[in-house]
Amino acid sequence: MNTSLLRMRHWLLAALLLVATPALWSCNSQTTLQKQLTAHQDQLKQIDEDTIQSYLRRNNLLGKATRTNSGLYVVSVVDGTGAAVKAGDNVRLKYVGKFLSNGAHPASDGYPASPGDPRYPQGAIFDNSADNHTPCGCTVFTVGTLTAGFNEGLLLMRVGDRKLFLVPSRLAYGPSGNTGIPADAALLFDVEILSIQ
Repeated sequence: MNTSLLRMRHWLLAALLLVATPALWSCNSQTTLQKQLTAHQDQLKQIDEDTIQSYLRRNNLLGKATRTNSGLYVVSVVDGTGAAVKAGDNVRLKYVGKFLSNGAHPASDGYPASPGDPRYPQGAIFDNSADNHTPCGCTVFTVGTLTAGFNEGLLLMRVGDRKLFLVPSRLAYGPSGNTGIPADAALLFDVEILSIQ
């Protein structure tokens, strides 16, 4: 009886190992995938930082730019005197969105892992509130419903402000991109707050 009980335990243990093996393998794969994503994000942080710094140097804005803890850069163009923007506010604003980069980044061996998307050249406009065909050339957004970088920038503004947001890809649309925006693209927004509704 003890021998058959011991045999049954061994069979049960063997069956559990067979069932658990794919799960253990997928955990290992997930760890590998997580490591790859982390390496990709770390690489893009440096690429985005270099891209933004290069833009600021080319446009003589280094001394005017402020970097937040998240990596967003903000350049004040016009200082307003109105009410400060808060989370949940509906803000009426004018904006122009441009590409700072098109998602290009090198692999660890120096050859392009992604050459980026040539359909989206640096400096090209991808969105403009004037395209809404409103009399003011503006639109209304609710603060907190946009990308992390755009939301963060809006919370640093007040009515009458005009600022440039230089947004690293991780605070924009990241590795997934969006319609009309390639993966890993750093973006620039020129934003003017007209009113809070």
